[in-house]
Amino acid sequence: MKIGVKIIRLSSVDSTNNYVANLVKVGKIDSGTVVLADEQSDGKGQRGAVWLSSAGENLTFSFYLENVNLSVEKQFTLTQLVSLSLIHLLSRLGVDARIKWPNDIVVKNRKIAGVLIENQLAGSEIKSSIVGVGLNVNQVIFKGLNATSLFSESGLQRTPIDVLMSFIDAFNEKKLEFGYRSEIKEDYLKNVYQFQEMANYQDSNGKFTGKIIDVLTSGKLVIQVEHEIREYDLKEIKFL
Repeated sequence: MKIGVKIIRLSSVDSTNNYVANLVKVGKIDSGTVVLADEQSDGKGQRGAVWLSSAGENLTFSFYLENVNLSVEKQFTLTQLVSLSLIHLLSRLGVDARIKWPNDIVVKNRKIAGVLIENQLAGSEIKSSIVGVGLNVNQVIFKGLNATSLFSESGLQRTPIDVLMSFIDAFNEKKLEFGYRSEIKEDYLKNVYQFQEMANYQDSNGKFTGKIIDVLTSGKLVIQVEHEIREYDLKEIKFL
């Protein structure tokens, strides 16, 4: 599960996740390979969303994992691991960030990074995973988006490839630290944005006030609304 054994750098690509997927199809990629692009023309976000990033200013990459050793019902563990690796990296760089469920990384509710994981299944097990990451490094203008960057938060310019190498170290350290043990959930919850805080949300029935109290093994968000406990999947709830 170690990543960074090989790094492929591209000047431009539609999506690093797509590029990795194509290499997987023809059997020309090893587990742990990282694909970095200076520019993405069609970067992917969760559930069909688009990741917008200025060319050359940010970090956009994907990595490939085989033998993930997770059942389908526990696949959210990988999301937790990647999200915590980003939190760990940002902390090292002097930025206090949180995980906005399920896998957006925010600084005071401004998005600084995002994760997209595409799993290939073999029965009830995950055969392999393609993990895509976008991290705003030097960009300062986001055209109305509620976003921020390492430069905006720290005032320091950084080279995206250097930030990538730091992420690789952070991920490999976190993987060894947790080894997919139960402690990863505890660490994830401690870093969840608005965890155990009263906040405003919206679902298919309208706006409401509630408190995040848990995230299940399946990845579902659990919110307490007065004396009622509600569970939400991706795209079923909006943070207000």
